[in-house]
Amino acid sequence: MIVESRELRMKHRIPVVKTERFWKGLEEGKVFKTVCKCGKSYYPPRAECVCGATTEWAEVSGEGIVECFTVVHSIPAGYEWSKPYRIVIASFGDVRVMGWSNEELKVGDRVTLYTAKDESGVWKVWFKKV
Repeated sequence: MIVESRELRMKHRIPVVKTERFWKGLEEGKVFKTVCKCGKSYYPPRAECVCGATTEWAEVSGEGIVECFTVVHSIPAGYEWSKPYRIVIASFGDVRVMGWSNEELKVGDRVTLYTAKDESGVWKVWFKKV
């Protein structure tokens, strides 16, 4: 049996009004989370907490610990310029941050984060081993 497939391309329109500080931060080399007075922290950032209060911006910094990662070998449509890449989730205190890495990492590695453009010119969060 042969199963035919077709290419699926998706574009997302993301309203950034309430999270504009996050996107501008990436361009400035900073990664932001949001924090509520009730104690909850959010990454990706949220404008409002689940308790209903407005959140405040705080920078994510320091060292994180790799919790998990995946190496993507099947490059999705629209990313044909890319080679296999790593998507990593690392814990930075009270938040888990997702980002990319060009380094071979393993669970438990200590990392720092930084921001940079990818090959297509999009600002992203990246990790490097400490």
